Amino acid sequence: MINVSYHSAPAAVITAPHQTVYTLGPAGTDAHAEATRLFDSVAVAPTFEEAVCMAYDARSYALVATGFVERTGAEVTDLWVNLHFRNLNRMKVVGVWESPTKPMCLATRSAAAGLDDVRSVALHPATEVFADQFVPHVERRYADAKPTAVRMAAEGLADACIGSVDIVRENGLSVRVEFQPSMVWCLYQACTEGEFILPRIVTNP
Repeated sequence: MINVSYHSAPAAVITAPHQTVYTLGPAGTDAHAEATRLFDSVAVAPTFEEAVCMAYDARSYALVATGFVERTGAEVTDLWVNLHFRNLNRMKVVGVWESPTKPMCLATRSAAAGLDDVRSVALHPATEVFADQFVPHVERRYADAKPTAVRMAAEGLADACIGSVDIVRENGLSVRVEFQPSMVWCLYQACTEGEFILPRIVTNP
């Protein structure tokens, strides 16, 4: 495994930049931006799980955010650690690094509205800590990706959203609070047969 410094490129990318990497879409996600920064060819999927499956079938790479969370309503349905363990015999980690996300923000549909007027916020579950910080008492409406959360607000399905500043402005929303956290990324590569981790059955515990 290759541990690399802040915002640098793992050696696996340096040696194979023309390989296709699979990651979470749509275009505009932090995953898409990070993949595009490192690889010449990027393919997106609706979920990180699907991105990993596509990479395995193509014997290529998958870029996954370690902070990813999927949920349906109040129920958490997937996490990075679950995806990692599910794919132990399929995908190996070849790079781990930290890099800044795109600038993010809490945005509202109306420039005149104050944060006290917000009754609902659209967000990706991984960004919920920012909703807790800026609009802690409002209803949460979850999306599979930040660009989707932005579109939900733009279409009137929520009063506010947490999204990337560039996507927010493209959709005509008003930036109310801006911030830029970092994310830790894992680059996976399809395993060869000799790299499988086989379970050991203990017959006499």
